[in-house]
Amino acid sequence: MKTLKKYGKTIGIFFLCILVLSFLVSLFNVANILYTKGSDIMIMIGMVLIFGFIGLQFGRVATEKGYLEGLKIGGSLILVLIVINLLFYRTGFSLERFIYYVVLILSSTLGSMIGINKKK
Repeated sequence: MKTLKKYGKTIGIFFLCILVLSFLVSLFNVANILYTKGSDIMIMIGMVLIFGFIGLQFGRVATEKGYLEGLKIGGSLILVLIVINLLFYRTGFSLERFIYYVVLILSSTLGSMIGINKKK
């Protein structure tokens, strides 16, 4: 039950961060500050930072093997993204999408590894 509460809180923070990122990208697109390529890059950087931060938080509470915590939380969040992608956008898998997901999992793993080494 404790694990479910921990993952539920993390997924809530994840969705809140995605909403803020989406709002900012939309605002920049409406104001003609960013164009399609710029918004894609901003979304990628934002998602990598979000996954890295969440991995960092999980690494701080992990007792050992921070990379496993990062893989678990990154994999869980990627599954949520895949389900959302399949339900709302109905796009299939491509090599580009696969690489995107791998980069996100690697950023959460790296964040968790850094988090376990930066414990107080």
